[in-house]
Order: sequence, then C-alpha cells, then structure tokens
Amino acid sequence: MPGVLITLRNVLLAVLFFIFTGNAFAWGDVKAGSVITFGRYPQTESGEVKPIEWRVLEVKDGKAFLLADKGLDAVPYNTKNEEITWKNSSIRQWLNTDFYNTAFNDSEKSRIAITVLKNPDNPKYGTEGGGDTRDRIFLLSLDEAEWYLMYDAERRLNPTSYAVKRGAYVDERYWSSWWWLRSPGFDQGDASFVSAVGTLCPSGNYVGNDYYAVRPALWVNL
Repeated sequence: MPGVLITLRNVLLAVLFFIFTGNAFAWGDVKAGSVITFGRYPQTESGEVKPIEWRVLEVKDGKAFLLADKGLDAVPYNTKNEEITWKNSSIRQWLNTDFYNTAFNDSEKSRIAITVLKNPDNPKYGTEGGGDTRDRIFLLSLDEAEWYLMYDAERRLNPTSYAVKRGAYVDERYWSSWWWLRSPGFDQGDASFVSAVGTLCPSGNYVGNDYYAVRPALWVNL
C-alpha cells in the first residue's frame, strides 16, 4: 500500500506540473537522448502556436543542452550577402531578440543560461570564425553538429509547416531541409550548413540565402 500511495503521489505531482507549466516532465528528470517541450512557436501553415520539441543532447553541471527537434523557421544567416562572422550576423541578433521573445515567457527565459561560445575557424578552409560570443540562443557549430549528431540520419531535419510556408527548402524524399550552422564556410561570405540528407557542408553557401531552416540550440538550468 505505501508503494501505491507513492506512485499515486508522483502521478498527481506530474499532472499538477503539466497544468501549471505546460511541460509534461520534471526538470530534474531530464536525460540525454530524451525529447522535451519548452517554449511555444508558430508551427502550422496558418501560424498556430504550439509547444516546441527539443532533443536533449547533453546534461552536465546542472544544465541541459537542447536542440530544436524540427526546423522552426526560415531566415537568412545575414540580411545581406557580405563578409560576416557569427558575432555580427543578423541571424544571431534574430535568435536572441525576435525568436527569444516570441518563443519564451518570463519564467522560461529565467531558465535559459547565457552560453559563452567559442567560434573556431572553418576546420577545412581556415575561414575566420570570429571572436567568442555570449548568447542565450544560438546555432550549432560544425564541430558540435559532428560531435552530438554522429550520423547523417541523426542530422536530417524535418521542418514545420510554418517554416515551409516561410520559404524553407524541402527535399521530398525525406521531407527534410537544409539548416544553418554558425561556422563560416569556404570564405567569409559563406556559412556552413547541414544538407537535406544530413551531410555536413563545410564549404557552405551565401549568407543571404533565405531558404535554409533555423534549428535553434540553447542551454537551460535544471
């Protein structure tokens, strides 16, 4: 009987947690490899706002590293085709202002950690990565995409209907999109990306292209 009461108590706590937070999990139970919901963003063709699903890439030091499970929008890496680094890109500003303010309420914002990002040069072409940055929301680097998503199938990204309406390219074989990485490409006017089949593309493409999906990443305090 005591065991049954404990189980019922845990179920009741989980239900109450979902009612008051909108998340059907407890932060202390988050594990690498799981998928959780956090924040809300337009996801249908009509712009209906729904909970955002995130893959948990890593849990350490009381924090969890989250990567959006789907392509949430389509935004150019930079509004102009010009020589640029992540530090000065318009997509960095968009992620940390427009997306941040749209996707998260005040309670959720208080959980998002400020991350000091290293922005190394392109490992194949030596293109300058720029200085370190402090960001709440960011894109994966080439190294991170290779480390955390080891296989092409893991890197393959399905866009939301909203992202497709916003212009995200779709490969109909997998219903998958190209998605930006924050690392530079072949030269300073290019940014690296992941192809629709999931391969890493360090040569990149023009930063002004607006048909690449955006796959945000962030660290949250548990």
